[in-house]
Amino acid sequence: TWGTKTYLHLFVSPKGREMSLTKREWSLVVAGAVFGVVATTIHHKRRLSSSKTVQTQQLSPRTSATDPQDFISAGIQLLQWIVNYRTSASTFPVISQVEPNYLRNLIAWEAPEKAEEWAEIIRDLDRVIVPGLTHWESDKFFAYFKPHSSYPAVLGELVCAGMNVMGFDWIASPACTELEVCVLDWLAKILNLPPKFLNHSEGPGGSVIQGSSGEAAIVVILAAIVRAQKSAAKTGRQLSRDQLVVYGSNQTHAIIQKACMILGIPNYHQIPTNSQTAFALTPTALAAAIERDVAQNLVPLLVVVTCGTTSSCAFDDVTGLSQVAKQHGVWVHVDAAYGGAYACLPELSELFVGLDQTDSFCVNCHKKLLCPFDLAALYVADRRPILDALSLQPEYLKNAASESGAVVDYEHWQLPLGRRFRALKLWFVLRRFGAEGIREHVRNGVRLSSLVKGFVENDEMFEIAAPVQLSLVCFRLKGRPESDQEMLLKRVKASGDCFVIHTKLEGKIVIRFACGGIEQNEECVTRAWAVIKREAQVVVNGV
Repeated sequence: TWGTKTYLHLFVSPKGREMSLTKREWSLVVAGAVFGVVATTIHHKRRLSSSKTVQTQQLSPRTSATDPQDFISAGIQLLQWIVNYRTSASTFPVISQVEPNYLRNLIAWEAPEKAEEWAEIIRDLDRVIVPGLTHWESDKFFAYFKPHSSYPAVLGELVCAGMNVMGFDWIASPACTELEVCVLDWLAKILNLPPKFLNHSEGPGGSVIQGSSGEAAIVVILAAIVRAQKSAAKTGRQLSRDQLVVYGSNQTHAIIQKACMILGIPNYHQIPTNSQTAFALTPTALAAAIERDVAQNLVPLLVVVTCGTTSSCAFDDVTGLSQVAKQHGVWVHVDAAYGGAYACLPELSELFVGLDQTDSFCVNCHKKLLCPFDLAALYVADRRPILDALSLQPEYLKNAASESGAVVDYEHWQLPLGRRFRALKLWFVLRRFGAEGIREHVRNGVRLSSLVKGFVENDEMFEIAAPVQLSLVCFRLKGRPESDQEMLLKRVKASGDCFVIHTKLEGKIVIRFACGGIEQNEECVTRAWAVIKREAQVVVNGV
């Protein structure tokens, strides 16, 4: 080391080159330098050998996929990966740029014969998966009604999978059932729902987690069928499904039509709405439709009342429609998949007046209530029609707890037998945010939509296309043909800096701007509007 340092000092530094040394000093310098070079070479060879040994130990034998330490190590890496992805999602074009079938040539044609290491798998998330994502967690995403998946709920999903509970009945895991019973009552109180929907109410009401509002619709319509058929049987009549009618509006979500298709109900009547009624279903229109059907010997079964339609966030008249329905013994189902979350805000309570007159209510917690898909909370005023429709007790599932009648067995409230411990993620969310945090998140979306509404109203190129409700703003280019509306939408999407979609109201293209994501703020909305305005100027002015 001394020789090497002296050599560098003498021959590399300017000062060293000016020094004169004796013969003995030169001998020491040369000897030290040679020794230093030899020692350094040996040291590097040892490091290289050691490095190869470590690499060999890492690669062979491979860590077992069932090893707890492997799980912990990979889990930490994946949690960090999730955070890195979500915090950087807005740096990517919001809509995926890949071509159809892009993945086929990026992954092997067969599953690996030998186990692969986590490093390879995680690396492929970035290489293979991220390029094919449309980034729902991006602050540039204003399409559909985006799910707002919070970190507490993501951890709830992790614990759910880690516990691996199959809670189809109480005895299969009492905590799975009982937490669902309790946490759904928590949510009902936050949303100011009528007491009759609570599991701990004195009446026959209750609630259950379904996978989606579509699944909930199938369950509810099936329950309504069984209730109607039992009622008819008491008077000696038989009802076929061909006679039954389900009512909605032309703004009701397509899941209701699909539910009718699945259940073999051919008569799904979509009642027209228009701008004069703010695209909401009116009691007068429902009463007229029911009268026409009764005159043709059809049997009104169920009406879907929507709180926040997908196209324009219209609110049907809950009270008026319920009163018409009850005159004919019709089941009233409230599809509040999106809008139901806003029932937590006192300032919007008038939108939900009349829920106490309804038979069922469904809200998707994976839309606005900070949970990832799939968690739809279904509340019913009377659980007995659902149990009549779906209860089945094979010998291998019989147990003392169920037969005692003291417990809830959710297998009888849903289509499948098995069910995940989904209540965990809602429990985590409600505890980590608190009711106050939930309200603030929901309220933020209303504030942002008010900002967008102002942008539209203060710009001569645009016009509001439907009354602004909740966190959705519907607008159009003012006085421009449909081709220009299509061109604007196409250009905005192609920019990669803003994702919005369209709908049609009264046959006209309308652009939907749905804001309020957990990662969105005024700056995000303002930036997105600048993109829309820039592209609109190109469409309108050609510049």
